[in-house]
Amino acid sequence: MRFRKWPRLTAYEETSCKRAAFLTKQRREREALPLFADMIAAGQHSVDEEMARRAEWWPGQQQDRRDERALVWRKARARLFALPADRRRAIRALWRECPYPADPHSFADFLHQIEVGKLDIARPGWRFHARAKPRVTATPSTFGEAFRQIGRRKVNPSGVPSDADTLLFCGNLGKGILFLDRLVDPGGGLGIAFDVRGVCSNDDLALIERLALAAEDRPVTVRLIERAIERNADGVPVEPHRLLILACSATKRRDPGWIDAIDRYDGPLWQTVRAVRPNRMQVKVAVLSARYGFLDSRSPVEDYDARLTPDLAQRMIAGGMNTRWPRPPSARKPDTYGDSPGCQIASLSNHGTRPFTDVALAGGHLYITVLRAFLAGFRDLRCVAPDARITEINAPIGIMRQQVRGWLEESWP
Repeated sequence: MRFRKWPRLTAYEETSCKRAAFLTKQRREREALPLFADMIAAGQHSVDEEMARRAEWWPGQQQDRRDERALVWRKARARLFALPADRRRAIRALWRECPYPADPHSFADFLHQIEVGKLDIARPGWRFHARAKPRVTATPSTFGEAFRQIGRRKVNPSGVPSDADTLLFCGNLGKGILFLDRLVDPGGGLGIAFDVRGVCSNDDLALIERLALAAEDRPVTVRLIERAIERNADGVPVEPHRLLILACSATKRRDPGWIDAIDRYDGPLWQTVRAVRPNRMQVKVAVLSARYGFLDSRSPVEDYDARLTPDLAQRMIAGGMNTRWPRPPSARKPDTYGDSPGCQIASLSNHGTRPFTDVALAGGHLYITVLRAFLAGFRDLRCVAPDARITEINAPIGIMRQQVRGWLEESWP
């Protein structure tokens, strides 16, 4: 049993500092009430008398503390040994590894937390527990492995199931949840149509079609249901959805803990964004970080010091839409750190229902290189419209601040 021993009884140690501290205390008592200083001084005893009193009192005070700790320890052990043998063995093993101080009061509180259910023996808070991961099948071999049925939309008003009913499926191929509607050909043909909703690339559509063909005994058509962008007579979107992607900055607020990225970064461009305060419903702001990758500016980040090197830029480009950033600290750690660019852009575009029609990239040449590669992936996921206007902002910092403000206020380019 892990236990820290209490020191043995020792004699009171008299020092010059203790004598000076006692004299200072008496002087402050007199100075606090100057009109009664003589009366207070008459009631004060000498420093030698105080040292003698402490020498007599100190061993008894030490013994009282030892007795108190021993009593708490005996009560805690009695509670422990009242438990079944298997549970007692598990609690003792957990006590040996826990970060609590090895004293009786901490042990008694440790037992109390277990009794009230605040501390789970199987999942203590000081151990690493991988976050629950969504059910993702990146390389499924069958349609049933990738998607499961979640409902049925009946054609017959009486509620009797039929082959013409629309079957509803859901699944996740790695970029977010997908919803599929299996429809019998409404024209009376023998084919089956699958309507796909969600963030889905051309490769994902081809994979779904291949799996559906293997699962069905009839011709299959797979189509992605996209929300049409409403435009006026000049071809300009009626409700433009704009995205500004900024490079992270070396200048950061040094506040401890996690704060939103838009508040953490304190470089000139970020100061300009905070000064303009764009409407979040129309303009989204994202960041490309050398540590956290591509993420929403509202995502919390810690203070860090990292540079985007050419090697790191190539690794980000090679990682594409599905690689999480930051990477695990070692290969033995689970790949559950951070988030992927595909998930972040899906969230920013309301999972593809509001693709961006105007995108601005602002940063140094390495950041712009990475963002150009990411932009192709964003288009493939239908999170950025194919004909979206792309603006690159890369110039001396004063000109960049002017252009970022102009883009946010729609006065440039």
